[in-house]
Amino acid sequence: MPLSEYFTGYRASVREADELIRAIRIPTPVAPHARFYKIAKRRFDDISSVAVAISMQVSDGQIRDVRIGVGGVAATPIRATDTEAALEGKTWSQETFDAAAQVMADVGTPLDDHRASAAYRSATAAQSILRFFAEVTP
Repeated sequence: MPLSEYFTGYRASVREADELIRAIRIPTPVAPHARFYKIAKRRFDDISSVAVAISMQVSDGQIRDVRIGVGGVAATPIRATDTEAALEGKTWSQETFDAAAQVMADVGTPLDDHRASAAYRSATAAQSILRFFAEVTP
């Protein structure tokens, strides 16, 4: 089952009470440009305020095969498909990533809780796009 179909709501999934997950398959090879960002009050053993996973390929300066998963901005983990579209096929540049960060700021429906405000979650999600660009750019 694709991960995108697994979660059905907050702390809810399609898994029945008597079922176990026996395997998780991650397609390989992993994209050459990939990062995972966990934003939390404590680094270990803490629920994140926001989590962002980004993977992509770059060929001849063009961004390809973009996948962005985000947690902490909706009731379930989601794909940032609008942000993916803002990057897919575009030129690797500061301008491209600035525009994508603006799109990412509107991902999901973040809420205010004891871990973070909705505004903080949106800003952090957007910042993850810029951080990825800064870390991956040679």
